[in-house]
Amino acid sequence: MNALMLELVPLIREGYCCSQLLILLVLRQQGVKNPGLVRAAGGLCHGMGQSGGACGLLTGGAAALGYLACKGADGETAHPMAEPLINDYAVWFTQHVCTGGCRDVSCPSIQEKTGGGADMALCGDLLADCWDKLIDLCAAYEIDMLEPR
Repeated sequence: MNALMLELVPLIREGYCCSQLLILLVLRQQGVKNPGLVRAAGGLCHGMGQSGGACGLLTGGAAALGYLACKGADGETAHPMAEPLINDYAVWFTQHVCTGGCRDVSCPSIQEKTGGGADMALCGDLLADCWDKLIDLCAAYEIDMLEPR
C-alpha cells in the first residue's frame, strides 16, 4: 500500500468514498474544512450515486479542480484556463484507465479492470495517481492549491 493510502486509511474507515477523499485532500492542503463540499462530493460515490456511472475518481477529481479554478461567487472570476484544466484531467484519466483505447470510465468498467467492487484496496493506486495528477495540473496551470477559495 502506498504512503498516501496509509494516510487515508482513517478516513476510509470513517466511510468516505473516493470522490470525497480527493476533495478532502484539497481541503487538507488548504488547511480548511468544508463539510458541505465533502457531502456534495458524496453524490459522486461509486459511479454517481452507485448508478454505475463515471468513476468517482474522475468526477471527484473534476470537482476538486472546479473548486480550485472555477467561479464560485459573485465578484469572483474563474481561472482563465479552468475548462482546459478540467478537460486535461478527464483526458488523462481516460487514457490512464483505458489503456486499451476504451472510452468507458464507468465504475463497472474500472471494477472489472481492478478485479472487483469499489474497494479502496483495489482502487488505492488509482486514487494516488489521480492525486498526483491533480498536483501536476495545478502546477502546470499555476494554480495555488494552498490558497483557500
